[in-house]
Amino acid sequence: MTVDPRRTSDPSTADHHWHPFLRYQKECKEQGKEVTINDWMRSTGKLNDLIDFENTKAAAEAIKKDDKKG
Repeated sequence: MTVDPRRTSDPSTADHHWHPFLRYQKECKEQGKEVTINDWMRSTGKLNDLIDFENTKAAAEAIKKDDKKG
């Protein structure tokens, strides 16, 4: 019988399942910050496409407001 490394790994260094999020949660708690999965995903680069879309949308809205003023 082989040992499954996912079951024996140290949670402080494991990068599978929820271990990375749990470390993020611990860091946020120590800093007194609110913990959200969305913020964690943003900080790890997993939502870069969404962030780019939001920035593009905000820029388009700013241009639209400027066009209405002028």
